[in-house]
Amino acid sequence: MSPSDDPSNASSGDPYRESFRESSRESGDHYHAPQPEAAAEAHREKFHALEIAQVLSHYDIGVIAQIREYRRGSRRSPKLKLQSERGEFLLKRKQSDQSLERAEASHAVQARAAAGGVPVAPLVELRRGGTLLSLGERRYELYDWVAGTRFERDPAQAHEAGVALARLHRALAVGNAESELPVGGFSDIGAVRRSLFLADAAASLRADLAGRERIGGFMTSLDAHLSRVEKKLTEKGLREQPTAICHGDFHPGNTLWFGVTLGAVIDFDSARRESVAAEVANAMLQFALKHRVGENPDAWQIGLDPDRLRAFCAGYCSQPSTVAHREIAPLLPWLMMAAVIAEAAVPIARSGDFAGIPAVPFLRATTNLVDWLAHRTRAVSGAFGG
Repeated sequence: MSPSDDPSNASSGDPYRESFRESSRESGDHYHAPQPEAAAEAHREKFHALEIAQVLSHYDIGVIAQIREYRRGSRRSPKLKLQSERGEFLLKRKQSDQSLERAEASHAVQARAAAGGVPVAPLVELRRGGTLLSLGERRYELYDWVAGTRFERDPAQAHEAGVALARLHRALAVGNAESELPVGGFSDIGAVRRSLFLADAAASLRADLAGRERIGGFMTSLDAHLSRVEKKLTEKGLREQPTAICHGDFHPGNTLWFGVTLGAVIDFDSARRESVAAEVANAMLQFALKHRVGENPDAWQIGLDPDRLRAFCAGYCSQPSTVAHREIAPLLPWLMMAAVIAEAAVPIARSGDFAGIPAVPFLRATTNLVDWLAHRTRAVSGAFGG
């Protein structure tokens, strides 16, 4: 499954920490930077022939004509594209650390999204009923194939993504909350700061003296940003924002398109309870980031595309909202900054680099983007009508 110009300048054992770690294991739910293909493929999990046969015996999709590996998304969640006499399908093995209860909750969230009119990839029922297959410690799901294309950075697509996210939030506000969903994410600044400290230690272990000095400089700058972010989020009322069921990973890679029409929102594995403002901020960031090409962070463009930023906001604000827009707008740039820092800190804390990209250039790109956002907080809020 499948700014031309910058916005104008303007003058612990707690559940949050655990859910933050969980949501960020595959380089995070939030700010998605390009990753080296070779590094990702070297650790990609695979299906085995007997496993495929056993899993497919639980579905009624007819004779299989072709099976191909589908190398997108998390390398810890292998996928296959299947062609049978009854159509095309995507088979997915869920990450091994996801509990049965949470997997069932994510299916319930997707069902509620579909019932609310949000386009999603349809789940295929098992012969015995239901949509989640559990075999031992492994969980599987099968989808009808959606032959959409990737996000093309078109402002019209960004507008439709904003519309879809607002409708998704409205759909998920109806009914009972899934009890097995984790709570929180990168809006827990304490957890982000702890990850940043761990990243400093892990990256420094792999660097020479000059590298350690540069890493220390970037970490000092990012920690100072976090202190300001924490202060601003408190002043602007984040703690008073109610949590709601959110997709948890709403970014371009989890959307499929037919031109400027959204064909499907996919991958509800990171569904969680979080403030709506946090999900909106992350989605604005994702859909408006300037295009980044290659594995050299020093060559990446810095900043947000203003046309896509405004288009996404206009799409979201065109729909009835579960939270007043005037309450969300002041929080957005600060939450964006937290998302960017979290996305760098968590994988570097784990391995000392970012999926094979050395820590120094990646932290430099991260610091440049956070600096860019820090100088445009009013412009970002204003794009949302704040």
